Amino acid sequence: MKLEGTYRISAPREQVWRALLDPEMMRRILPGCEKLEPAGENRYHASFRSGVGSVKGAFSGEVSMSDVDPPNAYTLRTYMKAGMGFVDGSGRVQLVDGFDPAVPETVITYSGEAKVGGLLASVAGRLIEATAKKNMDEMFANLARQLKVATPPVLDALPRNSQ
Repeated sequence: MKLEGTYRISAPREQVWRALLDPEMMRRILPGCEKLEPAGENRYHASFRSGVGSVKGAFSGEVSMSDVDPPNAYTLRTYMKAGMGFVDGSGRVQLVDGFDPAVPETVITYSGEAKVGGLLASVAGRLIEATAKKNMDEMFANLARQLKVATPPVLDALPRNSQ
């Protein structure tokens, strides 16, 4: 399954960058995240309570970042498993300054893929993509709240070559 989206946060890029690389901030903004503990450089052990539709459970696994290019981009990789199945994903997160230099704003784009297996995939099939999109929207809204800025709008029509 492909995942992609674009969000705008009303905060300077450096501030957004620091927030996205801060494990405590990430624990607070990731939907269902109960634990995010360092396990090496840019690697974390994580546990989540999550689900799709009526299929819910506790997931544990690893979150890591690579190809880190401060304050512009990084690749995020996750592998989570539960008794009901697994979620394995990887994607690129990119940050650019907003379009108006007089207004502190960061445009965040992400693009990646996720694989879901086990009972989770067979039972929740068509709901998985919608749930993943909802979780991404919630994560960026949580980030905006944590940074005490307006809730970020989804910018599906944002031109990809604008910066």
